[in-house]
Amino acid sequence: MMIRVKMIANYRDALPAGHKHGVIELDVPDGATVFDAVSRFDIPLNDESVIVLNGLTVDLNTPLQEGDTVTAFSAIAGG
Repeated sequence: MMIRVKMIANYRDALPAGHKHGVIELDVPDGATVFDAVSRFDIPLNDESVIVLNGLTVDLNTPLQEGDTVTAFSAIAGG
């Protein structure tokens, strides 16, 4: 099933080169979770990151569905 992973700000560097707007489409197997989608990228999977599914904060073990968007960004904001 196809999902989208969006990386914001400095997390865009974790995506392969050439992906516009920090978004990559992934083909993941049925039963894949939010963790399965983001763990393939070199980003912290702890309190340093905010990871949301379709705009909502969820547990990393939440199952994905066709067309979902997982977004990740740093929890630390500068000003």
